[in-house]
Amino acid sequence: MKNIFFKIQKRVIADLTRNLIIVALLSFSHSVFAQRASYLGPSNPVHEISLHGGGGLSSLRYQMSFPDGHADVSGGFGGDFGIGYTCFLIERWGIHSGAGLGIYNAKSAFVGVSAVTPNLADSDGDLFDMHSALAGYSETQSAMFLNIPVMVKFQSRKNPGLYVMGGVKAAIPLGGKYSARGSKLTNTGYYPNYENWATEQEFAGFGVFDIENPDKKLKFDASLLFATEGGIKLSIGNNFFLYVGAYFDYGLNNAVHDDNLPFIAYSANNGSDFSANSVMTSLAEKVNVMAVGVKVRVAFRR
Repeated sequence: MKNIFFKIQKRVIADLTRNLIIVALLSFSHSVFAQRASYLGPSNPVHEISLHGGGGLSSLRYQMSFPDGHADVSGGFGGDFGIGYTCFLIERWGIHSGAGLGIYNAKSAFVGVSAVTPNLADSDGDLFDMHSALAGYSETQSAMFLNIPVMVKFQSRKNPGLYVMGGVKAAIPLGGKYSARGSKLTNTGYYPNYENWATEQEFAGFGVFDIENPDKKLKFDASLLFATEGGIKLSIGNNFFLYVGAYFDYGLNNAVHDDNLPFIAYSANNGSDFSANSVMTSLAEKVNVMAVGVKVRVAFRR
């Protein structure tokens, strides 16, 4: 009888101990998940739709080098306008995408620059090198890209608070153009087979000419941009937010479609009727899309 009593007592203690352990584990698990939920935010993702507009130095960046003279390349002003979508998987971290229109401008001016276009053929089939001296040559370029970002976004909990975004943008070209006005070009031709120079045969393209290229098309390739943005986030109403910050985009590859064209577009059939290709497609070493400026974003969250 005594042994039975001790067996029952031992079983009760074991069952009680087991139950206490289970209750303790359940309580600990509940506490851990509660803290995790408090840190991560709601279990369902939060969606944010936004409209943005910004502007600043929005340029096509390139360099040119010449044995004589020099070229001054300056960036232009442009903008970035579009829509955005951010999915917050956890409270302060999200994935941002969308679509935006990027407008870029640049200008180059030559001082005492000469260029050589080799191995041209005249109307008789003879080969010559075209030597071109530029006086007062200046060219402006502009381009539009459709920018599609894929960025990681972090924001603080405070109001007002801070936000930071970083990632890449796919820049798809929508159009481009260039123009040159008020420039004089002096062309001379050297014929190596005859060791002779041609200087005044205007019908063949030799002499002094005015360069007028109003609004000619300029082709670009798709570009991959490194992109970052950061600033202040402010709640302006129920689920409405205002973001004010600075952004910086920089192209990682050459954005020009044709980058090995001759500077002088010469026609043997009509040597005096020629034009100059853009310096971006003929004389520039590499063209990078670049933008830095201020951006304002209005967002609705649900």
